[in-house]
Amino acid sequence: MDHSSVRQLLRNSQQDEAETKRRRLTLYFISYVGGTIMAFMAWLNFGGGDTLLVGSLAASAAVIYANVALSHAFPRNDTFYYIAGLIVVFTVNALVYTGGLNNTGLYFIFPLIFIQIIVVRFKPAILYVSVTLGIAIALLFNQEHIVAEYPPEHVSRFLIATLCFICVAFIGENFWHQSRKEMLKENLERMRQANTDPLTKLPNRRFLDAVFFDRAMEDPVSYFPLSAVVVDIDHFKKINDTYGHDVGDDVLIHFTQLMKECVRNTDVVARTGGEEFLILFPHATLSQAVKLAEKIRENVEANPFIQGDINHPITASFGVATALTDSNINAALKQADDKLYVAKKNGRNRVVE
Repeated sequence: MDHSSVRQLLRNSQQDEAETKRRRLTLYFISYVGGTIMAFMAWLNFGGGDTLLVGSLAASAAVIYANVALSHAFPRNDTFYYIAGLIVVFTVNALVYTGGLNNTGLYFIFPLIFIQIIVVRFKPAILYVSVTLGIAIALLFNQEHIVAEYPPEHVSRFLIATLCFICVAFIGENFWHQSRKEMLKENLERMRQANTDPLTKLPNRRFLDAVFFDRAMEDPVSYFPLSAVVVDIDHFKKINDTYGHDVGDDVLIHFTQLMKECVRNTDVVARTGGEEFLILFPHATLSQAVKLAEKIRENVEANPFIQGDINHPITASFGVATALTDSNINAALKQADDKLYVAKKNGRNRVVE
């Protein structure tokens, strides 16, 4: 997993819950309140002779209730927000077409359009509102084809007021989204710094505990079997004692690059301690993880650290274990750590499974 992939994973884990909650609760509120109002208006107009108006209101109420019920059942699905926007398109133009009670339907259009702007995401909302208003304008200027009758002065004032309202609403939403993006950007940068090792730029243990393992638990099908490889640079203390800690830091960076050359884009290489690393191979069996670890070991052994007059061979020891399900991650990590000590005890520069 490269730096951009880690950043994306952090971004996904830091989705703006406030915005998600705002849209969800708004959908629930307007669905229950709006559906009830429409059902009540249909009941009030029942028997008044305007079967088209009653049918439109009743149909809108029924679809609204069905849509919000499904959104409760599938809360992570955005489809229901867009369905709500389509319901508004239908309801607004049904009111324009029928005129509502005594041709007062235009008064109900403002809150309905605002619903589209809030519930549907910002850019799609522009399209939804444009379509809604475009159909309404076509109906208002072709009244010979509709049931309602609107005086010209009412039409002109309604359109001016509607356009002003839409502009103000979109400007407000735009500033809200821009400020939210800035806050998300700042929060993401703080998260990146908190979850990244400053020397090697690798993910750290905090990232593994707070982000990666949580994601694996939420979506086990995409991660398991999950193989873990605990890696330790052999005799690293001797490098620090011989050349100094600055060279030791350069060795860690060099070692990091050698490991990253051998892993897949979906794999995670993390620094968990001074000279200790953890490599996670999603969807890798034990035998596959051993082959990948051996590939890294050979690459490290074949590429000594060279800097100025320093030419120092590097080797590393590897302990490998596999978690078949999300319930034994900790056991697999402990087992990999135990295998690492076996590798070091048996002479280092080897992979033990």
